[in-house]
Amino acid sequence: MIHVTCVHQSVEMYGSDKSFAAAVLALSNDDRFTPNVILPDSGPLLDHLGDVDVAIEWLWVLRKANLLWALTLGLPRNITSVVQAARRLRSSQLVYVNTAVVLSYLFSSILTGRRLIVHVREIPTGLAMRVLRRLLVTARAHTIFNSKATADAFCLPADQPQAVIFNGFTAKGPVSRTYNAQNRPLNILCIGRLNSWKGQEVLLEAITLLPQSLRQKLAVRIVGGVYKTQEHFRTRLQEQVNTKHLYNIVTLVDFVEEPRDEYLQADIVVVPSTRPEPFGRVAIEAMAYGCAVIAANHGGLTEIVKHDVTGKLVNPSDPASLAKAISDYINSPELVETHGRAGQDHFVHNFTQDACDRALCTLLASWARTLIQ
Repeated sequence: MIHVTCVHQSVEMYGSDKSFAAAVLALSNDDRFTPNVILPDSGPLLDHLGDVDVAIEWLWVLRKANLLWALTLGLPRNITSVVQAARRLRSSQLVYVNTAVVLSYLFSSILTGRRLIVHVREIPTGLAMRVLRRLLVTARAHTIFNSKATADAFCLPADQPQAVIFNGFTAKGPVSRTYNAQNRPLNILCIGRLNSWKGQEVLLEAITLLPQSLRQKLAVRIVGGVYKTQEHFRTRLQEQVNTKHLYNIVTLVDFVEEPRDEYLQADIVVVPSTRPEPFGRVAIEAMAYGCAVIAANHGGLTEIVKHDVTGKLVNPSDPASLAKAISDYINSPELVETHGRAGQDHFVHNFTQDACDRALCTLLASWARTLIQ
């Protein structure tokens, strides 16, 4: 039995949080592993981890919003978290860290010489990318990437242990749907955290580019929450809806922990991210529920969406390209059902949670042979 300490930097229920919960449950259900969990706080994620021991400990997490505080007033607390992480590394057979931004464990691995496994689920930019890549290389961390796009972005040395495992998903309940375009609008869903790069504003711009005759055939729902003090992102979107007179077409909805009903109401799910998505969990969730997907043509989304088969790939940050894809579906409604069904089949063959769980447990068991000292 291999004892695995699983570390995660958040307690919410967005994409990386759900993937972490799935990883913990997979390890719990595998007779080879006994996991325990380290989290920075209490929150919704705790209810999704099953019957495992959970400890709440401060974690030094790389965040642009509090970088100055982390290196000044917060530095003593962060140094303490590195010491605590070193203790965990010494007392655990394996340490599995979800996301690369948990600095406590990267620093402690370098200082102690104890190896760890890092599951990278982000593509940072600029200085953050340079720092995280250097730490992963210096720590010689065994690294799992959630897509080839993420692996390519980090470009670790070829001799450093690494693997790509796609995220998985399990649809809630049976999914049976038929598409009837008669006498109703085309339902478009954009779901995920509201921030500067998820592209909700690009979607609104695309809608305004459509002729009025097509625009009135849409019903658009933008669903998502903001990170702590970033309420200004929601305010800005609402102002854009109002100033562009889209209030009869676009509805803003708060974050929902279980989005099943949102997907079942949708015909098309739009993922208009302006920066490359490391993976694109929303895209596989949409396909699991039989929705056609329009996605930005970069990052991990290009490994999920098959253009003109399961949906459409559009130019990133290009409202006109997105508007064209939406108008294609309005003018050829039979494509909605055709692409939705093809996407569901593509999901079943490539992105189920069972397949992800098996790959993760097999990989960790293999790496344990060299990591356990």
